[in-house]
Amino acid sequence: MSFSLDDKTRSSSNFFGGRREAEDCLLIIFGGSGDLAKRKLFPSLSHLFMKKQMPKRFRVLAVGRKDMKTEELLSMGKYSEEFRKNFVYIQADYSPAGIAKLKQACDQICAESQIPPNYLHYLAVPPEGYAGLAKALARGGLVHPPKGENWSRLVVEKPYGRDLASAIELDESLLSGFAEKQIYRIDHYLGKETVQNLLVFRFANSVFEPIWNNHYIENIQISGAEMLGVEDRADYFDKSGSLRDMVQNHLMQILCLVMMEPPVNLSAEAIRDEKVKVLRALRPLSPMTVPPMAVRGQYGPGEIKGQAVPGYRQEAGVAPDSSTDTFVALRLNVDNARWAGVPVYVRSGKRMGRKGTEVAVTFKPLPHILFNAGEQRSEPNRIVFKIQPQEAILLELTSKNPGQSFDLTDTSMNFCYSDHFDTSADGYERLLLDAVLGDPTLFVRSDETELSWKFLDALLAHWESHPAGKAFPNYPAGSNDPKVADEVLLVGDRWLDFSKWDNVC
Repeated sequence: MSFSLDDKTRSSSNFFGGRREAEDCLLIIFGGSGDLAKRKLFPSLSHLFMKKQMPKRFRVLAVGRKDMKTEELLSMGKYSEEFRKNFVYIQADYSPAGIAKLKQACDQICAESQIPPNYLHYLAVPPEGYAGLAKALARGGLVHPPKGENWSRLVVEKPYGRDLASAIELDESLLSGFAEKQIYRIDHYLGKETVQNLLVFRFANSVFEPIWNNHYIENIQISGAEMLGVEDRADYFDKSGSLRDMVQNHLMQILCLVMMEPPVNLSAEAIRDEKVKVLRALRPLSPMTVPPMAVRGQYGPGEIKGQAVPGYRQEAGVAPDSSTDTFVALRLNVDNARWAGVPVYVRSGKRMGRKGTEVAVTFKPLPHILFNAGEQRSEPNRIVFKIQPQEAILLELTSKNPGQSFDLTDTSMNFCYSDHFDTSADGYERLLLDAVLGDPTLFVRSDETELSWKFLDALLAHWESHPAGKAFPNYPAGSNDPKVADEVLLVGDRWLDFSKWDNVC
């Protein structure tokens, strides 16, 4: 299977290009009356429109099962009159009759607005509907050949399956109607500026790239903490858990960007090729190693910001004996020449005492003990990438306290995005624009998805065959550092307290 940039795009072939021009098109959003569309997609498109980054001529066609008027749907947000003129809502299901109704609406909109039939299909629907809807679009004449006069693209939200077998099955279903280069698997973390800056920071700065390897780096930590519980997503989350919901996609993508080799160029496929190599080099997860490579947890009753909250098993829609993981901690190894021997610690959890996604790269101490005698020991040098809610890059160094003696102190050089740039853009803005432009750089390729599932499959199967039972809950809601996470650490390593960097910006 070959992978290349969409043939019909007029954009640059990588995401470091200058001003890019988008072709006129029709954006068709399925699940148009749903939460994702109203909360993320419509506002992002409106912001792109205000910034004059949308095509000269476009229409947003929201498709939903609810019987409602366009004005009623748009009343749920603040949109300009000019943007509203480009917006249409229709009620349709995904039966042959419903798709025929959609096709008729598309033909009419394109004829009236003189927009060529370029279609961006966005599936903001439950994942069990992806395969059937993709096939229905192809049968209904809403998918153009990859090298035809007009283009069609399909944007698919996570999750892409729940294990390797279901991911392969989903890919086969999507590929029955669309070519691989027409499919854009979205991970909104890749739209975040700090995540994208991992590449620039590494490969554009000669002070860092030569030391980005096992000769100088002690360990790497990737952390994703949420204060929220399952909210109204219990039906989905109780079948998923943190390993599937956060690690398989968001955190594995961050891992690839931190540890990939320099791509031969900045094209979409060159970057994604290097990410795939990282996934292929991951040491298999064995549940039986000592110390363990992976542990899981589940929150019990606790307190968040002074408010009592129930345990996971007491949440509405959750089984009282559920073994679903709401916290996971992993120790990973990338077995290649650059990273051999460097542990990568990954953790993710719900109902933590704080919210934040960070990456910390800790460097090895110097071999001599010139300034490390007695009580003079200082923290090792460290680079911290703060991804959300704040966006920042921090460089932790050791310096001398003022005075005649050589008293050491830990200091930090902070780069906060909000001090220099407009950080109001949501990750969906960037990714929606790239999909319109036909730039797949920040989207996930099928082999990335399948390799990450293949890596996690054995662990998922082991946990499902060994219910936690009375071992859960094993941390209270509001805990920043569940004790179970310490079990994956090698001797001498410790989890970092990222909360100390929460107010640097």
